[in-house]
Amino acid sequence: MGRPFAVIPKESAVPVQQSSPRGVLASLAASVLFGGIFCLAALVRSSAEVVFAWRVLITVLCYAAALAHPAARRALTVLWRRLRSRWWMPLLALLLATIVGVQLWLFMWAPMHGHALDASLGYLLLPICLVLGGRFLMRHHVSRMQWLVVALAAVAVAVKLAATPELSWVTLVICVPYTLYFVLRRRFGLDGPIVFGAETAAMVPVSVLFLVTATPVPLTPLELSGLLGIAFASALAMTLYLGASSLLSMPVFGLLSYVEPVLLVVVALILGERMQGADLAVYGILAVALGILAVDGFRRARTAG
Repeated sequence: MGRPFAVIPKESAVPVQQSSPRGVLASLAASVLFGGIFCLAALVRSSAEVVFAWRVLITVLCYAAALAHPAARRALTVLWRRLRSRWWMPLLALLLATIVGVQLWLFMWAPMHGHALDASLGYLLLPICLVLGGRFLMRHHVSRMQWLVVALAAVAVAVKLAATPELSWVTLVICVPYTLYFVLRRRFGLDGPIVFGAETAAMVPVSVLFLVTATPVPLTPLELSGLLGIAFASALAMTLYLGASSLLSMPVFGLLSYVEPVLLVVVALILGERMQGADLAVYGILAVALGILAVDGFRRARTAG
């Protein structure tokens, strides 16, 4: 886990205009891990609050171990100086920790309570919000091909909303605050993976409270394996995901985020949730958008080579 810390730029507030192939691989790997976590969360018997607590505590331990690496300690020192640079920076950091804490909890709660498809729609909307946030709030360049992908995704979401007028609160809580989270991280130089470790550390008191007040569930070897698997996979996935956000421009980071909701939809179907008739058209349009994105990425890779 030490390697992602080495890629944190010295001036992380500077917008990332070029995208690294390493960032693309990190984003894809994180999406696969998140899909596995989403599925596993519905199979454990513990509550979402207990799973959240295990995720937080294990992640904090992993980041604490990573501090043995000099690069991690340097990154933590840079973060501390940045937080002390303005009186309101700690308040901003607390806001970011609250947003990501709610997301971590909701990611466990949704598949446990039959809202996996609502969550996947939130993650379908998130890349559009990120691309638009990157363009209009961060002034990032968006290519014509990327605009085409965004347009196709917008059509897909419009079809979904037209067929299902009700928009779940789960969907809105994912796409709106998460967009604010990533834009603020990038805007104020709080976008390194070590920042997520600090945010997670801020969640420890809440996690302990959840564990103390939770209804006891027998920790069988299978249950314990599930909780540990979710916790360790989550720590790795978030490190890769946030590392990718530092290595990719906001538009590319947002567009690659489409891989995760597609996997989440597959998981939702495996868990027994049903699609409406229009959903087939929605995901067909998104498949075309992803195909265009892949072709565009291959073309750019060949040009750069």
